[in-house]
Amino acid sequence: MINADHSASPTATRRDGFVMPTVLFAVAIMSIVAVAALSSASDERRTSRAVRESTVAEYVAEAGLRQTYGNWPVDPVKAMNPGDSLDLGWQSLPNSEKYRAVIYRVDNGGLQEYNVVVQGRRTGVNGGISTVIGVVGGVPLFSRAVYGESYVWIQNAQLDSWDSANGAYNPLLPGTNADVFSNADMTLQKTNIKGAAGAVGTITQNNSPTATGGISPNQAKLTPYDPLPCPTGGYSPVTPELAAVGYTGNGVLSLASGQTLNLIAGKQYFFRSIVMTGTSKLALPGGGPVNVAVQDSIYMAGGSLANTSHKATDLSFASCGTPTDGTKTNYWGLTGGADAYFSVYAPDKVVYALGNSAFYGAVISNIFYITGSAQFHYDEALARAASPKLQVQKATWGQFPGS
Repeated sequence: MINADHSASPTATRRDGFVMPTVLFAVAIMSIVAVAALSSASDERRTSRAVRESTVAEYVAEAGLRQTYGNWPVDPVKAMNPGDSLDLGWQSLPNSEKYRAVIYRVDNGGLQEYNVVVQGRRTGVNGGISTVIGVVGGVPLFSRAVYGESYVWIQNAQLDSWDSANGAYNPLLPGTNADVFSNADMTLQKTNIKGAAGAVGTITQNNSPTATGGISPNQAKLTPYDPLPCPTGGYSPVTPELAAVGYTGNGVLSLASGQTLNLIAGKQYFFRSIVMTGTSKLALPGGGPVNVAVQDSIYMAGGSLANTSHKATDLSFASCGTPTDGTKTNYWGLTGGADAYFSVYAPDKVVYALGNSAFYGAVISNIFYITGSAQFHYDEALARAASPKLQVQKATWGQFPGS
């Protein structure tokens, strides 16, 4: 009988203790997998939170940009020179988040251009920071030679253009950018315009007027120009140059024949009305800029303007506020001449170019008349002049990488 017990066989494979290492190895692998899974979950959680914080910070920055646009610091910005910056500091939003806006003036001293850089910051422990930028720019006022809100009448006059930034006006090289526009109707009579003539309504043509850019009625209506607010603090006080011509501070500037008022560069003047008679003169001997704000009327029959810098950007006349006597037409009669370089912003006034002399500059009016054999030379540099009106530039929003 054969014994079937093989336990004592020397060739039998021993497996004592094999289970324990296998279990430990499996536990180690599972631990590594678990740690990796936990680490990955933690990374995803941190990434998700970072994205959320960054997104919220971006929203905060964008809200701060819009808040800055809506509460534009008019006076501090107006006082900025090219290259200046204005830090508005950290401001709080209703949800307790914070933003900081810094305004940079980046133009060269003409038409204003401002970069608005805003940082948005979350106030929590894990708060992020995002930065956005927007651009605010000046709206060119004098983008054409003549504008009339209700009517434009040009008779016998010759209109052309030049750019005072490139030197003096040269009658042998007239420019062709002297555009004329009426937001209603227009009459052209025996006139030559080196530019385009356009009107929303009809254009009556007598004695074969010409315009190098075409004569075009039935144009799209433009947004009307708004009268400007009057300077704060009341009419100009009595200063030495005003006292010299008998001004008393009541807002009425009246220059008698032979009198000359020498305007002071860099000053803002504000009068209720201006009357000039005989050989009186309103002069700008030292260059500008000088702005003359007028609430009611200007009448320069017999008087003259003398801006010896020959730059229309140096001298401006602007209507402001509400007229003191609504029953008057608040007529502005302006005289030209060899030194009559100036701009007129009077969207609520009747502006009449008096006499047959030359005018150098641009006019914005309610109704504009020029007759006789006057010549009107549009200074193209006025389109780049500083403007009292600002607007957010379209398609200028941008985001910097956040942190």
